[in-house]
Amino acid sequence: MKNSYQEIKNRRKQIINLLNHQKTLSLNALSDKLNVSIMTMRRDCSYLANQGKVIQDKGLITLVKPEEIPLTDSVSYIKQCLGKEAAAHIEKHSWIFINSSTTAFEAIPYLLKKDVNILTNNGYAGELDTRTSNSKIILSGGNINRKLIMSGDWAVDAFLKIYADWAIIGCAGISIERGISTPFMEEAKVNKAIIKHAKKLIVVADYSKFNKFSNFMIGKISDIDLLITDSFTPRETVESFIKAGIQVIQIQL
Repeated sequence: MKNSYQEIKNRRKQIINLLNHQKTLSLNALSDKLNVSIMTMRRDCSYLANQGKVIQDKGLITLVKPEEIPLTDSVSYIKQCLGKEAAAHIEKHSWIFINSSTTAFEAIPYLLKKDVNILTNNGYAGELDTRTSNSKIILSGGNINRKLIMSGDWAVDAFLKIYADWAIIGCAGISIERGISTPFMEEAKVNKAIIKHAKKLIVVADYSKFNKFSNFMIGKISDIDLLITDSFTPRETVESFIKAGIQVIQIQL
């Protein structure tokens, strides 16, 4: 008789609990402790790895606990590194779209060191100091909601009036099967316009965004020209995107 979903769910919680006490355990040790087969344990750990909760390496399972990662490897630092890497791919004199993502926003300070034009619906960009920069920041306008984020018809129209050389976007979820997604309906319309009118698309996504789907799809995996993530994203997840024809950069922290 097959195990129920609740039993599987409980067992996976037990794996996390065991790894909370001992950060790294072998597949053999976990299967012995939970009295299941190696094949079952391998399936459970693969699932948890795809969720970004553990890392699998040569039969060893290591827990990913952002709250216990050193300060320099915190989530905010990861976002900064992803933004910096994205900005490094932008050429001088380019037009760039930036969406409301906090990760995509991290590219802007680095873009200001170049001579580029940035159009964004993130109102916080208006607070950045551009006095010593040759770059320009243009706010899309639109309805202001959710912490200075602009949406609605005016925001959409702003992005549809220009064809950008690049777009840098973050997301709430990304998966091979269900694409790129966001939880906000109005922002979904803006993001779709950004993707539609950008010649090339960079997606910045930390390990926590993979194999998740939020409420509204904004783009397909095939829309992505470059996917940038961090070293906490399981290698098998990265390889699945590479097999789908996506160029992936996994920065080392």
